[in-house]
Amino acid sequence: MEDEAVKIIRIQQPEYLEVLALRQEVLRKPLGLNLYEEDLSAELDAQIFIYKTNDKVVACLLAMPADVDSMRLKQMAVSETCRGKGIGNQLMKAAETFAQEKGFKTIYFHARESAIPFYEKLGYQTLSDTFEEVGIPHKKMGKTL
Repeated sequence: MEDEAVKIIRIQQPEYLEVLALRQEVLRKPLGLNLYEEDLSAELDAQIFIYKTNDKVVACLLAMPADVDSMRLKQMAVSETCRGKGIGNQLMKAAETFAQEKGFKTIYFHARESAIPFYEKLGYQTLSDTFEEVGIPHKKMGKTL
């Protein structure tokens, strides 16, 4: 299996179509939702972190400025066949490095409750009570860089 390092793309690049397909399969389809019916215009400003195996996008994470000091992450997706291999960890570390290089002081995101232990292992803290997003429980999480 040939792996590539984490790469940053923008929506104008061809891999973005693979990113959309992965997000639909991993994040929306299991909830009975359709990503292609959502307003994705905010993604014009996103840095999209991807991980490819055998020339196929198997993981992604979107990052965008929230304000002068904070970067917001969203839509972390790792293909089911690639989970447990440290790929999500690599995406998060790449996003943190990027944020630091760009001068951001904090990172935050809305985490599905089922994913909170993963993020806690990376040093993220819960910043809110439980709330509903896309029909499932989430909590706001963050980290000071």
